[in-house]
Amino acid sequence: MNITTDIRNMIVTMLAEGSPVWYVAGMVNMRSHDVYVIGCEAGYPDKAKLRRAVWAARNRVPQAA
Repeated sequence: MNITTDIRNMIVTMLAEGSPVWYVAGMVNMRSHDVYVIGCEAGYPDKAKLRRAVWAARNRVPQAA
């Protein structure tokens, strides 16, 4: 499955805010299992890990080529 970084960040952000997996899946038009796998990669169900993942993504400094 080809998922853009924006969609992945939106999924992680929504899960970190406390939205249930089934709700996030409906919002991004994906299967609940796929949303759950993306969330697990970022630390789901530990909301603290999800928040840190969101914070790290927002504060990442682009590397100069």
